[in-house]
Amino acid sequence: MEHNWALKCFGYGLVTACRGFSISACNTSKATADTMVKFTSSTSPGELFTGDGLVEKSQKVNLYTSIVQENLQQDMARGHGEYFASLEVLLDIAPEYRHEWRSAAQNRYATVVPSARTTPRELFVGLHREVPSQRHASE
Repeated sequence: MEHNWALKCFGYGLVTACRGFSISACNTSKATADTMVKFTSSTSPGELFTGDGLVEKSQKVNLYTSIVQENLQQDMARGHGEYFASLEVLLDIAPEYRHEWRSAAQNRYATVVPSARTTPRELFVGLHREVPSQRHASE
C-alpha cells in the first residue's frame, strides 16, 4: 500500500515538473504579455479582425511585433533569423531584396530600437521610417 502511495507521489511530482518545464520553455515574458494586453485593449475588435475572424492585413505586423518583439529585436541586431524572416514576409519584401533590407535594418538597429523600453509600435514605426521597404513582392 505504501509503495503505491510513493509511486503516486512520484507521478504527481513528475507531472508538476513537466508542466513547469513546458511553461518556462514558452519564451513569453511578463513584459511581452503586458504589451499584448495593451495592444489588444487599445484596438477595437472591429479594427483587428475581418468579418471571417481573420486578422486584418493592416494589423498583422502590429500584432506580430507585439507578440515576438524580444526575439525580433535579437534577430534584427544579428541581421538574420526566423522572426526577422517572418517579418519580411508580412511586410511583403520581395525575396531578391531581402538581403539588402536585412542589412539596412541591422545597420539602423540602434536608431530603430533606441532603448530596452522600445514598444512594439515604436519598433514598427522606427523600422518603417529608417528602413523603407519600397520593393514589395507584389509589384
